[in-house]
Amino acid sequence: MAWVWLLAGAALLAVAADRLVAGSAALALRTGISPLLIGLTIVAFATSSPELFVSLLAAWQGKPEIAVGNVVGSNIANIGLVLAMAAIITRVPGDHRVVRREMPLMVAAVGLLFVLLWNGSLSRLEGVFLLFLLVGFVLWQWRLAAEQRQSSPAASEVLAFSGTGIGRAWLYVALGTVGLYLGSEAFLHGAVDIGRSWGLSEAVIGLTLVSVGTSLPELAATVVGAWKRQVDMILGNIIGSNIFNIFAVLGITASFIPLSIADIGPVDLSVMLGFSVLVLAIFFWRGAIGRGLGLGLLAIYVAYLVFLFA
Repeated sequence: MAWVWLLAGAALLAVAADRLVAGSAALALRTGISPLLIGLTIVAFATSSPELFVSLLAAWQGKPEIAVGNVVGSNIANIGLVLAMAAIITRVPGDHRVVRREMPLMVAAVGLLFVLLWNGSLSRLEGVFLLFLLVGFVLWQWRLAAEQRQSSPAASEVLAFSGTGIGRAWLYVALGTVGLYLGSEAFLHGAVDIGRSWGLSEAVIGLTLVSVGTSLPELAATVVGAWKRQVDMILGNIIGSNIFNIFAVLGITASFIPLSIADIGPVDLSVMLGFSVLVLAIFFWRGAIGRGLGLGLLAIYVAYLVFLFA
């Protein structure tokens, strides 16, 4: 029965996040925002919504290690699984503005989380601090959007093809939000039951089963984007999601419920930071990630999972 809850919850999370992405992107596209900035803000926030709902629910139910493990594991999976799969499908070039601007910010956010979690806790004050950083990031991105606002032909084609009007877009946003809550309830219930039956700690459950499940929207959006060669939105989505996971998901969660962890240690935090620095270095020196490097990232991620289950 636990597997039924897990799979049903994951399916509902994926469908609900897809509707939320569709509604949010349609609303943003009508304002003339570029696809890259949509990926860094609207789509990134929408695809991070499963992490937010699951982490909030886990913390509310007294499972802080699942709440934190979900974010740490999702940030690792976004690079080792999601970006790797995109690179295996198609070469992912690094936009020079993103590589020199948003990507270092992602590394800085991960480094900050590394420091904040080093003592095994995340206080309410630290959560509020992360929320202030979130507000600053969003305002910065929307200021860039105002400077670069343009009526993109690609955006017009998306709207014309989908026929998504304002009313339907808001309906998608509302239904997606409700679906995310219900899906997170079912998914978390199934993941915890399965993990406990396997003798896993709550930290490992969060770092593996929960984080991979909540990363499904990013994986789905990225694979579709890779097949369609929409590489700008791919990189923007991944970087934006990792930033939002830290600033928004943990910021909101810790602001309501201070988090105390014991089993998420230096190894997990180092893998998260190491992946971020590695990807930044690759884009700086090579300018893109191709199939070979994608397979390498995936191999490192699989090795990390083997280490957790060993």
